[in-house]
Amino acid sequence: MIRPFLLSATILLAGCARSEEARYAQIDNVQLPATNATDLTDDEDLTVGTWQAGLQEEQPVLQFGPVGAPARFSIGCDERRNLLLFWPGAAPGGDLPNMLVTVGSETRRLAVVSAAGVTPMLRGTLPPNDPFVRVLTGASTPIIVRVGDAAPLIMPPSPEIASYIRRCASGEARSTAAAPAGNSVEANGSVDVIGGNAATTNAQ
Repeated sequence: MIRPFLLSATILLAGCARSEEARYAQIDNVQLPATNATDLTDDEDLTVGTWQAGLQEEQPVLQFGPVGAPARFSIGCDERRNLLLFWPGAAPGGDLPNMLVTVGSETRRLAVVSAAGVTPMLRGTLPPNDPFVRVLTGASTPIIVRVGDAAPLIMPPSPEIASYIRRCASGEARSTAAAPAGNSVEANGSVDVIGGNAATTNAQ
């Protein structure tokens, strides 16, 4: 009776030792993934659509959205070579929301203005010397744009973005500051945003 009991106890202790060794080996050898606030969750899949060249108020822009459907987001360029970020939709009542643009660990908060036209839009502006322009140019992770309480846009990176930004910087892709009749917001000025602080300048 004693010998089987000792044998069982020995096997049990050996199993516990192996389990303990495995537990410590896992802690020592497996690197836990870093947590990033911008990591996509199961509920945040890429928004359906592709980047494609288009026209907006008769000016060349880079649009994102399903082929053959209205754009969900667009990037434009004005005569001062500012980068214009457009979110289609009418301005809500009260104070205008901010536009949050995230690429990897970098997030820029932009004030927006209402850009009237055939399709009402909210517009944020990045000056050509803003460091975040380089972040967009070199984006290799999804570009996430949030405006107010609307569902975020999670768009894939694309070489088309860098190409358009380079054309804007060189003056090849331009959107004039003068707007169609009735578009007083576009005609009167633009909003340059650096670090979330907006400064309004009148068009010359």
